Amino acid sequence: MQSIRRQLGITLSGLIIGLIVIGGVAVILMKLWPLYNEKLKADQAMAYLEASPTAPSMGKADIVRTLMRQFDISDIDHFDTPGLAKVVTVGRKKGTSIKVVILEYEIRTSFFGNLDLIMNYRNVKEFGPVKAEE
Repeated sequence: MQSIRRQLGITLSGLIIGLIVIGGVAVILMKLWPLYNEKLKADQAMAYLEASPTAPSMGKADIVRTLMRQFDISDIDHFDTPGLAKVVTVGRKKGTSIKVVILEYEIRTSFFGNLDLIMNYRNVKEFGPVKAEE
């Protein structure tokens, strides 16, 4: 009889349990990836807006149009222009002339059966003192 130290390998039940765990994690990651991918694309659109030299003087319609253009390029299909206008808020920081643009919405996707995954997205960008009035 060989000693326990010389025995190598895995049992069939251990292999099956390991594959079930790895498969479960893979399914969860495949369901979560589209949500995080959309979040990354929305972050890129907001970064593009922030980098725009004309952003501080843009009105809400121009900001929505710029974001919509970036969403079309990035293939974010959740919004049309009126829908995006509902989730974009443009205002001023209290007591200053700093413009604040907030993009805030909820992404919902089916997980299994009637169980949903929900991701709340919120991105706030501030733009220096506004030179022109909207």
